[in-house]
Amino acid sequence: MPARIDDILVLDQHISKTELGKYLRDREHPTPSDFGGIGDGVADDTAAVQACFDRAAADGKIALIPKGIWNVASGVGLGGAARGLIMHGALRYTGAAPATVLTLGDGGATRNGEKLWTGLDVIRAVQSDWSSEADIGILLRNFDASWIEVRRAQGFTIGVRSLGDGRGCEDSTLHLGRLVDNHIGLDIRCATDTAWNNAIRYLGGHFAVSSGVNTASDRFGVRLSAEPGAYINHNHHVFEGPNFELAQSGANVAIPFLNETSGSAVIARSVRMEACSPLVARHTAGATECLYDVAWASQGYGVGIDYAATATRAGNAVVTRYRAAATRHVRLLAAVPSLRSAAYRESATDIGVEGLAVVSTGTTAATTLAGVSFAGLSGLTPTASGLLLNANRGLVFVVDASQAREFALAHWLVGGADGGRLFVRCFDAANTLLTDASANVLASGATMSWNAAAKAWIASAGMADASLNRRQSVRVIGAAIAFAQIGIVGFDGQIELETLRLYGLPEAAPAVLAGPTHGWGRREIPFSAAYDPPSLAAGASHQTNIAVAGAVPGDAVQVGFSVASTAVVFLGTIGASDTVTAVAWNRSGATVDLGAGTLFGQVVKPRLV
Repeated sequence: MPARIDDILVLDQHISKTELGKYLRDREHPTPSDFGGIGDGVADDTAAVQACFDRAAADGKIALIPKGIWNVASGVGLGGAARGLIMHGALRYTGAAPATVLTLGDGGATRNGEKLWTGLDVIRAVQSDWSSEADIGILLRNFDASWIEVRRAQGFTIGVRSLGDGRGCEDSTLHLGRLVDNHIGLDIRCATDTAWNNAIRYLGGHFAVSSGVNTASDRFGVRLSAEPGAYINHNHHVFEGPNFELAQSGANVAIPFLNETSGSAVIARSVRMEACSPLVARHTAGATECLYDVAWASQGYGVGIDYAATATRAGNAVVTRYRAAATRHVRLLAAVPSLRSAAYRESATDIGVEGLAVVSTGTTAATTLAGVSFAGLSGLTPTASGLLLNANRGLVFVVDASQAREFALAHWLVGGADGGRLFVRCFDAANTLLTDASANVLASGATMSWNAAAKAWIASAGMADASLNRRQSVRVIGAAIAFAQIGIVGFDGQIELETLRLYGLPEAAPAVLAGPTHGWGRREIPFSAAYDPPSLAAGASHQTNIAVAGAVPGDAVQVGFSVASTAVVFLGTIGASDTVTAVAWNRSGATVDLGAGTLFGQVVKPRLV
C-alpha cells in the first residue's frame, strides 16, 4: 500500500490500479466528474450529479460540486447518510415542468444532524411564472445542529424551503446569500402534525425580484407555512440583517414576511426594505409576539403589519428606525392627551391649555421666558375634538434643558391630518431669550431655521408622513441653554390640534414647567392674604380686595379663612380684573369678632363648553 506524508502520496513499486483507485476514493470527496459529468453549462449532468450524491451517501462522505455550471434536467437529491455537500459551482435546472431541483436530507422521521451544506447554488434556465409551488430550487429536510450556506437560489416559485417532515428542523444556522426572482424566497414549512420547525438562526440574505419579472404577481421574502393539519407553532426564527428589494409596482404586494402560522418569536433585526409595500409583514392566522426591527425602508417610519381577515391574534411589534431612530428610545416627559378637555377660558378673548404655554409667531420685542410664554391668547378656537389654531399661534411645553438636550415631540391633528411645524425657543438660566448667536436647534427630519421676528427656530417644512418628517426629534445646542420651549405652530395655515406629547431620552427626567408660579399652563390660580376681620354684628358683612394677577370676571372663586368659625361664612368674587373680593358674612344672630388670620383661596378658570 502507498504511504502518505502530509499531502504527498508515496507509491511503492507494487501498487496496483485497483489499490490506487480505492485509496483515492477513500481519501477524496466524490464529484460528478468521477461519474462522467462535465459541468460546462451545455451537457446534461443529471445522472452524474445523482451518482455523485449516491456515492457520498453510501460512503458517508461530503459530496463536492466543482466550479462550473452543472445542468440537470430533473431533480437530484443527497441522502441524509452523506456528511454534507460543498458547492463551488452551480446546478442549473433545464427542465420544463415544475420540480424540486436540489433535495438535501432524508424526510420522514429521519434526523439529518450535524450537516455541512455550504455554497448551495441553484438556478433556473428559464424563469418560473410562479404558478406552481412544486417549483422549488432547494429543499432542506429535517436538519438539526447543522450549518447551511445558500449562495443563490434564483428563478423559482420557491427559492429555498426548509421542511419539517415526520420530525423537524431545529437548532441550526442558515447563512443566506442571493434569493432572487422567486415568488417566495424562503419558505419555512411543516408537512405533518408530528413535525416542527423551530430555533433557527438566519444570517444576512438578499431577497430581490428583478423589475421585469412577473410584475402582476405578489411576492414575499420569507413565508412561514404548513400543510393543512400540520404543525403550525413555528417559533424562534431569528433573522439578522436581511435585505429585501422586492420590486413592488402597480397593484402587486411586495412584503418581506408572510406568516401563515400561529407561532411566535419570529424576530427580524436590522431589516432593510427597498421597493417593498409599506408592510414588513402580513399575518393571516394566530402568530403573536413577533418583532420586526426595520433599520431602513423606502417609506421611512411608515411601515407596519397587515393583519388579514383570517388573523386571530395580535401582539406583534414593528420598530422603525429610519427617519425616526431618536424617537424610539425615549421617556415620556409630559402629555396632554386631549387638548379639548385641558383647554380653559383665560379671558373673554383668550384660551389657554393646562400644562402648556401659548405662543405667537408674530414679531416680539420680549426678551424673557415669561414675556413669550402666554397663559392664553386669542386665535385658538375650540372644536368638537380639539383646538383650531391660527397660523400664527402655537402650543409648547416649557422644559428644563440644562442637562437634557434631546427631545421628541409627538402630535396628532384631528383626523390624522398632516400639518404644523416644529417650534423651539431657548433661554438661559436667568430666563433670558437666546438668539442664534448663542444657541442652535437641530431636528431629525427638517432644517430648523432661525426666525428673527419671532425669536424662535421654526422647521422649514410642515410635518407630514409623505415627507417622512411627522415623527421628529429635536436637539438644542449651546452651553448657555437652561430652558426651552418645544411645540408646534400652524405657520402654513390653521391646524386642528388634538394631542401633544413630549419625550426625552431614557436617562433624563427633566422638569416640565407650568402652573401658577410660572404664569402659564394653569387653570387654577391660588392666592393668600393676611386678614383681620372687624367685629361683625348679626347679619353684617365685611369685604376686602386681594390682588390676584390673571383673575378676570367670569372666573370662579373659592375662599377660606384660617380661623375656625361656624357663624362667619367667607365668599369670593371677581371685583375687577386682577382683583378678588373676599366677603366675610356673619350669618348668626349674635355679634362675632374673629381674630386675625389668613385668607386662602383660588381662582378657577372655566372649562370650555
